[in-house]
Amino acid sequence: MNTGPLENNQSITVTGVNRIIFVLLTLIIGSSSNLVFAQDALEEVVVTAQRREQNLQDVPISINSFDAGAIEKNMFNDVADYITRTPNASWASTGSRSRRELAIRGTTNFLNVNSTLRSSTFAFYQDDFSIGGSSGNPPMMDIERIEILRGPQATYFGRNAMGGGINVTSKKPNSEKIEGSIMFDYSNFDTKDVEGVINVPVIEGVLAVRGNIKYLESDGNIKNINPAQDGNTQKNKYGRIAVRWTPTDELTVDLNGSVGSEKSGMREGIASGVLSFFGERIFGAHSQGTPDADGNGFVDGNPDTVGFWPNNTNKTNFGQDQEVGLTYRQLVGRVDYEWNEKILFSSITGIVDSDFFLNGDIDGSSLSQFNEFRDIDRSSVSTEVRAQNIDDAKYRWSVGAIYAKDKGLIDSSTFNGPDSQFGNGDVATLPGGNGGTGVNQGFRFPGGPEFESLKSLAAFAQIEGDFFDDRLTLAVGGRYSEETSVFIDLVNNINVKSKDTSFSPRFAANFRVTDDINVYATVSKGFKSGGVTEFSGSPVPFKPEIVWNYEAGVKAELFDSRLRVSFAAFWMDWTDMQAEFLAGNLGAGGGAGAGNVISNAEKPTSKGLELSLTALPMDNLILNYNVGYLRAQMNKATIFVRTNQCDHVAPSTECNHVLDGSTTPLSPKWTMSADAEYTRDLTPTYEGFARLEWTFRDTVDRTLIEGLLHPDEFPWKVPAYNFFNLRVGVRHENYSVTAYAENLFDSEHFQNAYVKAWAGGVALEPSYQSYGVRFKYNYN
Repeated sequence: MNTGPLENNQSITVTGVNRIIFVLLTLIIGSSSNLVFAQDALEEVVVTAQRREQNLQDVPISINSFDAGAIEKNMFNDVADYITRTPNASWASTGSRSRRELAIRGTTNFLNVNSTLRSSTFAFYQDDFSIGGSSGNPPMMDIERIEILRGPQATYFGRNAMGGGINVTSKKPNSEKIEGSIMFDYSNFDTKDVEGVINVPVIEGVLAVRGNIKYLESDGNIKNINPAQDGNTQKNKYGRIAVRWTPTDELTVDLNGSVGSEKSGMREGIASGVLSFFGERIFGAHSQGTPDADGNGFVDGNPDTVGFWPNNTNKTNFGQDQEVGLTYRQLVGRVDYEWNEKILFSSITGIVDSDFFLNGDIDGSSLSQFNEFRDIDRSSVSTEVRAQNIDDAKYRWSVGAIYAKDKGLIDSSTFNGPDSQFGNGDVATLPGGNGGTGVNQGFRFPGGPEFESLKSLAAFAQIEGDFFDDRLTLAVGGRYSEETSVFIDLVNNINVKSKDTSFSPRFAANFRVTDDINVYATVSKGFKSGGVTEFSGSPVPFKPEIVWNYEAGVKAELFDSRLRVSFAAFWMDWTDMQAEFLAGNLGAGGGAGAGNVISNAEKPTSKGLELSLTALPMDNLILNYNVGYLRAQMNKATIFVRTNQCDHVAPSTECNHVLDGSTTPLSPKWTMSADAEYTRDLTPTYEGFARLEWTFRDTVDRTLIEGLLHPDEFPWKVPAYNFFNLRVGVRHENYSVTAYAENLFDSEHFQNAYVKAWAGGVALEPSYQSYGVRFKYNYN
């Protein structure tokens, strides 16, 4: 059980045990060469990473792919579920499903948390339409395939994919037959998850409609002991409808729309007892008699009768209501036309709109100190056109262009309650700040309303050809990007416009050593535009981010396709990596405020290794193993905020900081996952199965600045953890019943820590055990 800072000997023990597991799994899989195999083989994995269907082993990109069967077996419910099954990928949260942060190969995307709008680090596509501007965690509904691509992918995606791409493909309407499914899942915490799918051919062979709905309700794993509210209750509702029209063999028209509503009773988190710098200044620096029991000069958190982690793993004491969630609407139209069976023309146009909200209790205590009301509205409109050859020509080419316009508006205010140290009742009086009476008066974190827009224009192309009897494939491509951003702060009268352009080339070579072994090498450039943030009423510009990725790998299918291997080594070299962090401002006449500030780290690098194995060592037993090794460092990085406030409080998040040699956030040295599934025929029509899954994530630095000022300290350095899942059940052609236990041995750890103005300290997102039964019926 992790009880605080990760001790050195604990780190060695945990890592050593998991390296032993890695060696044992590798030996087991390697020993499969001595077995007498039946004729069965691993199924071919088909991906569309290069916008055409290909065998995974032939694509010179480091990819993890999950088809519909794997998604169902793993019971994926969240982007975090498949990210943790991907080497050198990690995730974090700031308290709700709609607030995920993703990291791949040491680069982190901070959008979808508190930012109004930012140029995204990753391309997140659903059915070839970019949803990254509004949602980073689409619901798992009727999915055909998920692909996670690592490294820059500028020539295949309409949007920039500097750090990698996530491509989610939904099942398409079928005009040949009626089909559908219904799923019901019940688990502890009175959690009910229901999903239904129906496919109806309207005109056989020509027109079909496919619809699905999903509803999840839960009491949550955290209980609020205060009668003010119930804890992290959840109520999520989703709906989607898709129409496919194929009037001729050459023309296909798809139209789909989706809506969603996610609502939780509070941000998931348990008090750590360690206040952030901002929390210290809110709850301590302007309070009399603030406790400092250990005399370390930092304010202690308020246990408020529930206590701190690890003695408290599932209780809070919120004195007022809180509500956090997201609503979204999406409409996408696509037209595909095949000309003369040689060229495919595609057009994808869509709009997505989302509203994120966080309202109510922000102090996280039984007192009525602060209430926050934060709304972030985002919308995105884009049109992408592409053309590519689809015949068996020696040379394969593709060309495309995109226009996109993203908008974001944030309005966030925090009001004093009757127990606030800044005023009595509804009176808001701040040292050096604004004040007033009534519910419409308050001070703002981070300030607002703020408006941002980002207009993107891009053209991209690639050509590849086969040489030396089709043993060598060479590819060259590039992307021209032009992005214009506008930042407006209506309170501080800031209006700044910036424009960035870049050309991003890509070169790749794939050599077929044998029919079963390919080696490849790739050089590619990634680009993310710059812009402006605001801090203490002043604009803070940041530069564009550039990264060069150098990668080599090998992919092989061995022993009559009973063993599949994918290995990659990479080195990524950054210029001006954009680093985001929370900066607070309170004191010396400066008023009160806080903001997500972006600055540039001059020369980070990331290097590592990735290995994925799939094996069928004996009949009815399939094994998967993934491991990533990563060294992501800020080789040279001076984070700039401002210099004229560094004398207010020491140490302070408002000063310039030298981060040379520090690890980038959310970059674990080791990531590992494995699963083993054994099946056995019970009758001619029934199959029994047992499935064991294991996940390991090494220690991570959660934040930039606060982790630097408190190196190797709890909770800024999140300890390594690992857990097991078990699933057993029965399958039939038409239905399945699965009993499961996630976090089988009830491993007690916290996955994330996030800064919040909690009186009890930084919030930790605790682990918990989930167990239940899932029933699914398929009609076809």
